[in-house]
Amino acid sequence: MAFARFRCRWLQLVGFLSTGVFLAVAIAVGAQEPSVVLRQGPLRGIKIYTESRTSIIAYLGIPYAKPPVGELRFMAPERHEGWDRVLFAGSFAPACSQPVQQLMPNLAPVSQQDEDCLYLNIWTTEIALNYRNAPVVVFLEGEGFISGSPNRFPGQDLAAEGVVVVSVGYRMNVFGFLCLEDTEVRGNMGLLDQYLAMLWVRENIDKFGGDHRSVTLMGHSAGAASVLFHMISPRTTGLFHRAILMSGSITSPWAHSQNPSNASRAIARSLGCHTTNNSKVIVACLRNKSTSEILRAYEAQYMNGNWSVLALPVVDSFLPEIEQYLPKEPEEALKSGLFLKVPILTGITSHEGSIAVSQLGDLLSQGFSQMRQFILSSVIPSILNRYGFTNHHTFPTIVALLEWQYVDSAPHGDSSALLTQLLDMYSDAQFKAPHEKQLKLLSHSSSDQVNFVYAYRFEQQGVDMYAKTLNVTGSAHGTELLFLFGPTLMQQVMGRRFTPTEDRLSTGMKRLWSEFIRQGNLSPSPYGYGVTWRRYTPEEGNYIILKTDSTQPPQQPVLWAPSSNANAKYQIRLWNDLLPKFRNVSNAFALKNFRTNITGLNLSNDQPYRNAMYTLIAFVIVLLILLIVCVVLLKRRAKERERDLF
Repeated sequence: MAFARFRCRWLQLVGFLSTGVFLAVAIAVGAQEPSVVLRQGPLRGIKIYTESRTSIIAYLGIPYAKPPVGELRFMAPERHEGWDRVLFAGSFAPACSQPVQQLMPNLAPVSQQDEDCLYLNIWTTEIALNYRNAPVVVFLEGEGFISGSPNRFPGQDLAAEGVVVVSVGYRMNVFGFLCLEDTEVRGNMGLLDQYLAMLWVRENIDKFGGDHRSVTLMGHSAGAASVLFHMISPRTTGLFHRAILMSGSITSPWAHSQNPSNASRAIARSLGCHTTNNSKVIVACLRNKSTSEILRAYEAQYMNGNWSVLALPVVDSFLPEIEQYLPKEPEEALKSGLFLKVPILTGITSHEGSIAVSQLGDLLSQGFSQMRQFILSSVIPSILNRYGFTNHHTFPTIVALLEWQYVDSAPHGDSSALLTQLLDMYSDAQFKAPHEKQLKLLSHSSSDQVNFVYAYRFEQQGVDMYAKTLNVTGSAHGTELLFLFGPTLMQQVMGRRFTPTEDRLSTGMKRLWSEFIRQGNLSPSPYGYGVTWRRYTPEEGNYIILKTDSTQPPQQPVLWAPSSNANAKYQIRLWNDLLPKFRNVSNAFALKNFRTNITGLNLSNDQPYRNAMYTLIAFVIVLLILLIVCVVLLKRRAKERERDLF
């Protein structure tokens, strides 16, 4: 009997101990699951590891705004009200709705998409969570304000450098930038999404170990243009303190719309929603259309080369002053110094035009003659249209000039050389020339105390992101992201690990970028790389060249070189200096011709012909002057080439 009682008590004790051990283990395991409590509600994240086994805490798919659906479609975003239970933030939310044909499908194709897409992602470290003063970088991506997804860019490798990384989903294309130039459909919804995300970061990032007083806004392509738009907006003071602009600028012809209402009404008309000029009626009709219907209408027009229908950021001076986000023309704001004065890191790759050429598809398999004809009849007119050349008087002359500069440079019958020239033309027109113009405007307004401007060119060879379309191994549009977000992104996109040389460059880039995110100052260059990264000035044009080769010592991941390519400078001047003179002449001629027609109504019968003759003579003289300017530039270019040879 006594033994039985002892055995019973022993079993009870073992049971209690087992339960206690189980609870202790459960508590320990629960304690290892990362979690935070926001004003919106509690969040549970996940732990992930970098290739080097660094522990990173990720919170993915955090809602920062109400779903922009139903009555909120085409409206400014509204704050998310929160949730009443623990929200698991361990997977990405869908990307924002976009056309089926994406501009960069090789960079992790966007599969899941939805109009309910206003979410952000955060990567941080345990050290940051303990000290709560880590610098923060908010990353904006996107291609042409048409497509993109933050989910394509894993932030853990950059976060391992000691910064808190945030990526933001925002509305694009017609859903983000439909505009009827009134308070009903104001436009710039995508930029306002980004703005609301920045407000969210300021209010909540300390819970993730970040310092809201040390935020860098970083953008790539359309994301870089977005950063500049936020810099010239009067509403963003104090939201970020440094800016990184990669492969995009607001002076690019694709960055903002000059005729937003016309573009939006064209889309509404194709959907049968433009039966009246009443904006309320139009937008009510559009809200009754499905996502796929709207995207098909949008895609059908711009895929046919009708770039005027692109929904893009707009100057919203038509709104009441208190509601305006971009009250001034971007270029005028930069010229006037009306932008946020913060340190800037900016640059481009050597073959930015690859993103445009890769869209031409079957053309690239055609012969030399077909490709040449397409460039002359379609590509050049399309580019000039986006540059605002709508008057026919100078159009043939400009087409001939671009034909001579780019098309005729390729030996007859050499399709590969012609493809290279096409790549150069897209790179110059849409990226390099606008970037140089923006650089000069930003650096002219810089001050020694605040606004440092650092410039780079990414020229790493050997990674072909467009292997299915292009046979180029230079630095295509987006290539630098493989190194900044690598090695994870390199494995994700290219299906391979870094080579030792590539790993050296990636390590160097991440350290340089993270140093700028911390300090906003890269002069002198940190980490003893043996280079001096001098600030960019309009007079010196200093760049750092980011690349590696087998002759470099292991500790030096970058090469220094000044911007001294005479031919590249000539091509940039062609787009930034010479072609605008043609446009001004064209506009002046059109205005003169218009005035002649009006005043000629009260003249004698022969007076209109006399005035027309004088106008024609004046126009011919102006063309001769421009021809002389071209000859002078060509001679100067020839002399510079001769000097380069010796």
